[in-house]
Amino acid sequence: MSDDSTLFQLSPDLDECRRQAQVAFEKWRRQHARALPAEALIEHVGATAVPGCETKGDLDVAVRVASADFPAALAYLDSSHQSNVRSARREGFAAFMAPGYALEVGVQLVVRGDKQDQFSAFRDALIADKVLVARYNALKRAYRGRAMAQYRDAKAEFIKTVLGA
Repeated sequence: MSDDSTLFQLSPDLDECRRQAQVAFEKWRRQHARALPAEALIEHVGATAVPGCETKGDLDVAVRVASADFPAALAYLDSSHQSNVRSARREGFAAFMAPGYALEVGVQLVVRGDKQDQFSAFRDALIADKVLVARYNALKRAYRGRAMAQYRDAKAEFIKTVLGA
């Protein structure tokens, strides 16, 4: 797990990262879907879900639930995953790390329709627009070798711009 003092790096082998991410996503879903609320939407989000997008080599999973299902999903993920201390827990949102995979796996639990429910929308915007992917890749290359915290701040601004927030 990287922290904010870590330098941001991109994977040298995007195809292998995508393959590992897809395998890890399917494994995670098989292991955890039955324990989550029945209506939970489990989605592969993040750079490894977007063709042509450069990645640091991790997997992001979004678990999108109805507001009424959030407490049960939170209780399950609290008992089965490590809390992601880099992400502030807020009403309707919690982030976790899933150890035991070939690459770093982050799990974001979010209430569907909440203002924090942006992971799928951002992924879909990138998939729909190759120019946007090129801009995102340029941002990532510009922050290679810089502090992870700087990259995360720039990424957050980029996401806000893309989603019109």
